[in-house]
Amino acid sequence: MEIGSRLREAREEKGLTLEEVQNTTKIQKRYLQAIEKNEFGVLPGKFYTRAFIREYASAIGLDPEQVMEEHKSELPANEEEQVITYSRVQKSKSDNRGSKGPGSFSKAFPTVLTIVLIIGLLFVAWYFILQVSNPNDSSNEEESSEDQVDVSNTDDQESGEESNEGSNDESSEENEEDSDEESNAEDESEEEEQEEMDISLEDTGSGGFPEHTYEITNADDRELTIEFDGESYLAVNAPKGGESLADERIYTADDDNLEIDISDQEEVYISTGSVSGITVKVNDEEIEFPAENHTQKLLIRFE
Repeated sequence: MEIGSRLREAREEKGLTLEEVQNTTKIQKRYLQAIEKNEFGVLPGKFYTRAFIREYASAIGLDPEQVMEEHKSELPANEEEQVITYSRVQKSKSDNRGSKGPGSFSKAFPTVLTIVLIIGLLFVAWYFILQVSNPNDSSNEEESSEDQVDVSNTDDQESGEESNEGSNDESSEENEEDSDEESNAEDESEEEEQEEMDISLEDTGSGGFPEHTYEITNADDRELTIEFDGESYLAVNAPKGGESLADERIYTADDDNLEIDISDQEEVYISTGSVSGITVKVNDEEIEFPAENHTQKLLIRFE
C-alpha cells in the first residue's frame, strides 16, 4: 500500500476530515490531498514533502518516523536534510553581539585611550612652553592684585563682598539644579535597565518537525520582523492555531521583509520549511532555531 493511501485510511479510521487535519497541522488542504494521492510534485519541495508527511502522520496518530522508514523508497531523496550546518545562525549571533553592548566598547577602548593620552601629552607640552616663554606672568598678576587691594577703599570691599555673596547664592542654586538633573538621569537609567527585554528558551522540541518554546519578558511594544535570506515556506499565526498574520506560502530572498506589530498578542506561532532561508527577530533581537532540522517551529510567548 502506498504511503498516501495508508495516511488516508488512517485518517478515515479516526473519523477526521481534511479540514480538521489542516487546522491541526496548518498544512493547506490541497497539499494534504496531493499527499494522499502520492502526487508529491505538487508540494513546494523535497524537504517540504518529508516534513508535511511527518506532520500529517503525527496528526492522525501514526508514528512519523516509522511511516517514513517503511515508505522511504516512495519518498523523494533529500541529501540536504542530512547535512545541515548552523554557521549562519552562529554568525548572526556573533555579529549581533559584536555590533552592540559591552563587547563593542571593549574593542574600541584601546583606540580611545590612545587618543586621550596623545591629547593629554600635547596639553602638557603646550602648558610647559607657555611657562618657559612667560615666567614672570604669574608674579606680575599677583603684584597687580595686591596693588588693587591696597588702593581699594572700604566701599569697594563691601560691594565686592555683596557681589561674592550673590555669586555664591547663584552657584549654590546651580549646583542644586545640577544635582537634581543627575539624580533624574540616574533614575531614568535605572528604569531603562529594568525594562530591558529578556528572551529565554523554555523548551527545545524534537522529531522531524520540532517545536521550540520561547518566553519574552519586558516587551510592551512588540514588533515581529522576518527577513528572507533564501527560499522558505512560512506560516505565522497568533495565537497557535489562531489568526494568520502573514500569507502562508513560499518566500524567497527577493521578497520584502515582514514587519508585523504584535503588541496586542500574547502568543505567536511560526512554522518554517527552511530555517536557513529566514531570520526571525522580536524588537530587533534574533530568535534562534536551536535544532538541526530544515523544518522547525517557534512558539513565542510574552509575559
